[in-house]
Amino acid sequence: MRDADRLKSELAGNDKFAAWIRGTVRVLAALFLWPVYLPRRQGQLMEPEGEGCILIANHHSILDPIFVTFLYPSPRLSIVAKQELYRMKLIGRILKAFRSIPLDRSIADVRASKLILSQIKAGRVVGIFPEGTRVKPQEAATAQLHASILIYAIRRGIPLLPVSIQPRYGFLGRPRYIFSQPVRYGLNKSGAPSKEEQEAMARELMRRIYQGAGLDYNHPKEEEYRKIFEELVTETPVQNLVPVGRKGKKRGD
Repeated sequence: MRDADRLKSELAGNDKFAAWIRGTVRVLAALFLWPVYLPRRQGQLMEPEGEGCILIANHHSILDPIFVTFLYPSPRLSIVAKQELYRMKLIGRILKAFRSIPLDRSIADVRASKLILSQIKAGRVVGIFPEGTRVKPQEAATAQLHASILIYAIRRGIPLLPVSIQPRYGFLGRPRYIFSQPVRYGLNKSGAPSKEEQEAMARELMRRIYQGAGLDYNHPKEEEYRKIFEELVTETPVQNLVPVGRKGKKRGD
């Protein structure tokens, strides 16, 4: 069985009822969420051709994954969602319809990790929020990060697609979602990075995401972590990109 076919069998969302759910939810969101918040999208929507990638974003509202899904309308996108949401029957069915990946944050969820990696290998775009839960912007620099998948991506050269969210979620607040171009990072050393180096790499990536939204990310070791990142990590723009939604010879859709 091909990788893409295996993914479709492991994830729900490939049947007609799931397609109906996706269409219905999109219509309801357009009718009831858009007029209230008026979200804005900035940046050109591109994705790697012929390979998967990881979409990473800061996280401040329960609306973040909803708007990311709608503003980045790629059939290859699967957002990682916390396991607890799947216990709510309606929410769980909607998440499955959108091919989300359940993740149990209370344990080392090996099955979810394998599924994430298999999706990337099959050419899909996996959306993650490294903060793991909603955080206040002023507390983000000291919030715990769940960044093991980011470190894996850097070591393996998996493209990362940064999304910077400006959380203006008041009435008619016009929250902004700034989509950057995919970047391929690499590790400029042999062997596995130390825990401190992993923390430094993850923090610097998040600092850049917050900077893209015009938000402060004042970590106590900001300068030290930035220096470690620049010494250890190489970065190269992904060369083969296609506009999101274009049909062609892509894997994972």
